[in-house]
Amino acid sequence: MISLAYKMLVGNKAACLGVIFGIFLATLLIAQQSAIFLGLIDRSYRMVTDIPQPTIWVMDPATENEDKLRSLPKGYLNIVRGVPEVEWAVPLNVTILPVVTPSGKFDMSLLYGIDDATLIGAPINMIEGSIMDLRHPEGVIVDKYSARETLAHVNADGSKSPLKVGNELEINGKRALVVGICDVTRGFLPQPIIFTSLPQFNTFTAGFADRIGYILVKTIDGADISDVTRRINGYAELHALTSDEVKNRIRDYFLKTGILINFGLSVLLGLIIGFSIAGQIFYMMTLGNITNYALIRAVGGTKMMILKMIVFQAFLVGLIGYVLGIGVTIMWGYAIQGTTLAFLFPWQLLVFTGFIVVTICVFTAILSIQKVLRVDPKILMGT
Repeated sequence: MISLAYKMLVGNKAACLGVIFGIFLATLLIAQQSAIFLGLIDRSYRMVTDIPQPTIWVMDPATENEDKLRSLPKGYLNIVRGVPEVEWAVPLNVTILPVVTPSGKFDMSLLYGIDDATLIGAPINMIEGSIMDLRHPEGVIVDKYSARETLAHVNADGSKSPLKVGNELEINGKRALVVGICDVTRGFLPQPIIFTSLPQFNTFTAGFADRIGYILVKTIDGADISDVTRRINGYAELHALTSDEVKNRIRDYFLKTGILINFGLSVLLGLIIGFSIAGQIFYMMTLGNITNYALIRAVGGTKMMILKMIVFQAFLVGLIGYVLGIGVTIMWGYAIQGTTLAFLFPWQLLVFTGFIVVTICVFTAILSIQKVLRVDPKILMGT
């Protein structure tokens, strides 16, 4: 009977391809939009991902992310260093400042001030130069994406000459010397990411010398991290979080912007497409084969046999549409690597999309089964 179900399915090529296309389109839309959403969220807390050394981040209670940051008095650094089971604590400053290239290109950059004694918080993956060069007067390290795109020099023929070590920039009206190019995670916004030493950061910003944005803390081996954070949080002006808690805090901040609703509507659209196009075409295809099902029942075929045939047809087209949709999504993800577009496809998304496709297939099968099983074979055969 499975062989007969297959022949009935492919016998109507137009309807079969229509159902596969509907599920393919739904899978593509759901998987692609979800992968873009996850990619953007992953970029939102790139600062925490790219600085793995600290186990605890200390900030002002009002701070939610780099864009909404309330600085702390510098004196709190020594207070945190004095907390039991703290191995080290270093400052990290962050702000947004204008940057201008020698050719006159202007942008707003995300500037990080790194502790010049330990260089904790500096980029780990260097393409050119060394993080030790941050101690050079006026020295800055620029992310590779900005060096190749945003801050690149546009030649007369339209081609771009990437920013290189030795080039100069103007940050907030002050001279900066590019001493390195680094590889970091792209930010949520396509703005240049620049690193410099804390003394040089204070030169660029003027007025931040007695303030710090974050305090990065490393606890000693075997320390109870929750106990250390509780002690730090005993100070009303301080808010200590683990790295995972900081990621969740930043993620929640971006979810408040309505980005979840926008991508959620795209997923909902994929569901509507799957249920409407695939469901309707499969239902019409079943009606076209209603006489065949009647004959099967007339010659002794059971309802369970017909049920298995329809379920087989629904899940076969669902599987084909799902594989095609996931395949195109993954190929698209590979194609946009290295661009400004965000994309993250974890295995959980594979399961999530598969669950939705199975739901569409079940709905499609139930819709068709009810029609077939409710009709008397004698009426279908005109007797």
